[in-house]
Formats: sequence, C-alpha cells, structure tokens
Amino acid sequence: MNNNRFLTGAVLAVLATLSQSVNAGKGFEYSYGEFGYQNVNAVSGDGDGFRINFSFGATDHFNVIGEYNRLFGIDDIEELGGIKNSTRVDVDRDEFKIGLGAHYPLTEKLDMTLSAQYVDQEFSGKWVTPALAPLSTNLSNSEEGYEVDLGARVQLFKKFEMTPHAVYRDVGADSNTGGGLGLVYNFHKKFSLRMEGTFFSDDSESNAFAGVRLDL
Repeated sequence: MNNNRFLTGAVLAVLATLSQSVNAGKGFEYSYGEFGYQNVNAVSGDGDGFRINFSFGATDHFNVIGEYNRLFGIDDIEELGGIKNSTRVDVDRDEFKIGLGAHYPLTEKLDMTLSAQYVDQEFSGKWVTPALAPLSTNLSNSEEGYEVDLGARVQLFKKFEMTPHAVYRDVGADSNTGGGLGLVYNFHKKFSLRMEGTFFSDDSESNAFAGVRLDL
C-alpha cells in the first residue's frame, strides 16, 4: 500500500514537472521570421548590408533555423583567396546558414538555447592587390564551416526580452569565439523590434543587427 502511494506520488510529481516545463516553453515563440540591417566591423574587413533569418518550432523543444545575409562593398580586406595585402574595390559577401536549435525551459521566464548551423560564404566582385603593381582582378571565392551558439531567452518585463549568448564559429581557415547580447521589444501581438550585438575576441570583430521580428 505504501509502495503504491509512493509510486503514485512519484508519477504525479514527474507529470507535474513535465507539464510545468511544457507550459513554461509556451512563454517563448520559436516560429518567427526576421529582417533588418547588419553591420560587420573587423580587422579582416568592414561591411554593411541586410540579414533575413527564420526559426520554425518543429517540436516542443526543437526548432529548424536558417539565415541569409549580404554585405555590400566590403572595405579593407587584408587577405582573401590566399592572397594578402588586398584592398577592396567592389567586393560583396553572401552568407547562408541552416541548422537545428534546441530549447529547454528552466523557469516560466527563462529558456536555455543551443543551436548548430552549417555556414557557407560566397565572395564576389573586383579587388586590388597593391603588391602586384597594382593588379585588379575579378573575385569569386567560397568558404564553408559551422557555427555553434549557446544562449538563453530571459523575459525581463511583459514586453521586453533579453538574449545573452556565446558562440563558436569555424569557417574557412578562421575560427572565432565570441559572445553578445540581444534585446527584443514586443510592440504588437505579432511584431517585435530586435537588436543584437556580438563581439569576437580572436580578430576583434563586432557584428551588429537591428530589425523587425514577425511571430508566425
């Protein structure tokens, strides 16, 4: 009898815990799309452009994620395609990402997040190498790699959310470790303002984004 009561109590406790986790997870939306301005400032090159990304909440704890961003007229490129001391003439970068994210609620206002993405970068345009006389040439170069992001979603107030994160990126011949912070202001039932900044210490790169999020 006592054993039955113990087992019943244990089962109810587990079910209650799972129920709380699921309910807590409903506090954050994982199906959304974003669009906005992006700026990259680094020793290896500076650029401005735009970013489009999406997240699709496939299950209670997993979401499919993807991104496309483009930088126009990258300045002061030090090395690209194996040639050093290059100076930008008209170089653009297209970056594609696709991967999987996981999220788990710790409290009603706090989710831990983890994501891994395949990264493909495509460079195109014209550039100059001063050491070669100078020499102007057409450029077409691509690099591949991956990116892993560990973060959190914190509900500060009813309409404000904070998203701290740490990231490791290995693309082409470069690997970087960085961290940053994002803020979300929900000004409408479906629309939010989204800002995010990330700093990579290995090459002193800063990556900033400001845009609009639409919950799907």
